[in-house]
Amino acid sequence: MKKLNESVLAEGEVTGHAHRLPSTVDVFEADNGEREFCTETAIPLTHEEHGEITIPPGDYSSDKVVEYDHFSEQARKVAD
Repeated sequence: MKKLNESVLAEGEVTGHAHRLPSTVDVFEADNGEREFCTETAIPLTHEEHGEITIPPGDYSSDKVVEYDHFSEQARKVAD
């Protein structure tokens, strides 16, 4: 697991926007792309298009969401 230089949970592949935590929060990424962070206090999660939400204290992990197209029988990562 490596520590990221920025506190970004997910980056938009289409728009370039990102889901960001405060710079005081350390975000780590595993080889499979899963990202983890821990917070002892409530913190904001911001995004340029979606607005801000508050993340309660706790340990968190996030991975890429995929969608499955039954017609083409293929899975692909969801693009933000």
